[in-house]
Amino acid sequence: MLALVLGLLTAPVSAFLLVAAFYVGATPSGWAYAVGAAIVSAGLLTKRRRRWRGLTRAGLGLLLLVASARLVLADGPGLHTVRLPDEGWRLVNRLVDERDGTLLAAQALLFSGRLPRSDTHDFVPALESAFARLGEAEGLSATPAIATWLGLQSPGSFDAVVIPAERTATPETAVVFLHGYTGNFAVYCWQMARAVRAIPALTVCPSVGPAGDWWSRQGEETLERTFEWLARRGVRRVYLGGLSNGGVGASVLVGRAAHPGLELRGLLLISGASTKVPPPRVPVLLVEGKHDTMMPARLMREAAHRAGRLATYVEFDSGHFAFLDRHQECEKAIASWLLEREREARP
Repeated sequence: MLALVLGLLTAPVSAFLLVAAFYVGATPSGWAYAVGAAIVSAGLLTKRRRRWRGLTRAGLGLLLLVASARLVLADGPGLHTVRLPDEGWRLVNRLVDERDGTLLAAQALLFSGRLPRSDTHDFVPALESAFARLGEAEGLSATPAIATWLGLQSPGSFDAVVIPAERTATPETAVVFLHGYTGNFAVYCWQMARAVRAIPALTVCPSVGPAGDWWSRQGEETLERTFEWLARRGVRRVYLGGLSNGGVGASVLVGRAAHPGLELRGLLLISGASTKVPPPRVPVLLVEGKHDTMMPARLMREAAHRAGRLATYVEFDSGHFAFLDRHQECEKAIASWLLEREREARP
């Protein structure tokens, strides 16, 4: 009787996972989880009527196998999700492929109307393309998004995506990139790091809550702890950037969070900036989609105007997700701006 009750409880979840895996074109681990859960449910529902045994155990074995494989293998060669400031790591961040959860959440947001259609015409295809590039470069990797949605992030213990600099083992320059609404995703950090390779520099993407409220006290303390960690590693120069809410947070925190051992070289604001704070006193790059309705282009233009000659404004024929669907143009603009800043800073 207990097996039947458990089967009735797990069957809807298993059915949902199978439909979701088919709908988003799940990764091998995503399909393995869905199939394993379906086998477990089938075994529980048919336990009293079938002659052969072991169906439930087979499903549990498959779930255990894929989870174990991800725990061991989900750490890319050039992309690491670590817990700061102690440089540990969370097992939960390795269990699920970021692609599966992100694409499912994106489809749900589109279906619910939470994302404007005018901004999301190429959003899902661009996400799929970004994950394909990430998978080809890094293989299996962990994601801080899981711990974020479980409420595990705090200034004293937060996950960060860390991508080493190319061509140098001990970089003295870093780019700190703040995530936006819905949390920190490795795919965005990896894409930023593609542009950062031009200087080269260490790329660090810390995590706050799902809201991406970096202007809060928690966000400010998390950024301060990130700066402290970088200074201990020998970093001396830093660029602060952000995407969407992260861009708003970066433009606010540039006047509040600092470290005496770090020179702030500039701001990178992508699809997000605040016009309610004093303009930055460092060079700032603003990247925007001219059809953005979530962070209207007029506000980004106003932020650029207020920064005056310190601002470089780049606008693309896109919406709020220009960083994804115009990734090549964004990468080129960011890399060029970083190279120019480094040339100007040389004695």
